[in-house]
Amino acid sequence: MIGDDIDGAGRRGTASAGDDPQARAAEMRRVALGMLGRREYARAELQQRLSKRFGEDAPVGALLDWLEAQRFLADTRYAGMLVRSRIERGQGPLRIRQALQQSGVSNLLAEQALAEAGCDWFALAAETCRRRFGAGPPADLKDKARRLRFLQYRGFTADQCFEALDGDGAAFD
Repeated sequence: MIGDDIDGAGRRGTASAGDDPQARAAEMRRVALGMLGRREYARAELQQRLSKRFGEDAPVGALLDWLEAQRFLADTRYAGMLVRSRIERGQGPLRIRQALQQSGVSNLLAEQALAEAGCDWFALAAETCRRRFGAGPPADLKDKARRLRFLQYRGFTADQCFEALDGDGAAFD
C-alpha cells in the first residue's frame, strides 16, 4: 500500500533499513545524496544532520569519506559557495567568517575562501550602506551611529564602516 514504508517520523525506508547493515548504509547514502543534491553542505554540518537522523551509532564517518572521495562533498566548494552568496547579500568578512566557523569549516579554509573571493570590502560596505540608507551623508551623529551599527551588524570591520560612512573618516571628528 502507498505510504506503508513511512516510519513514525515521516521518513521513508528507515524502519526496515535499521535491521540490515547493507540496507541501512544504502539508505544513508540515498539520504545524503538527496541532501547534497539540494544544496552544498560542510562535512561537519552533514555529519551532524545524518547522525541526528540515523543515530549516533550510525557509520556516518565512512559515508562522508566515500562522499568526499567521489567529490560529492567538499568543504572548499562549500566555503566558496557560502562566501559568494553572503557577499551578494551585502555581508562583511567578519559575519561570513562566523558563518563558516558555525558550519564547521576550518579557520584556514575560511581565510582561504575569503581571500579567493577577491572582494573589495570597503566598496561593498559603501554599497550596502547606500542601498539601505540612500546616497546622502548622515544627517547628524545619531544617524551616523545608526548606520555604523547597521554596518557592524552586517559584519564589516571598523575601518570599512567608517570609510563607507564618510569616505575619509573625518566628517564628524
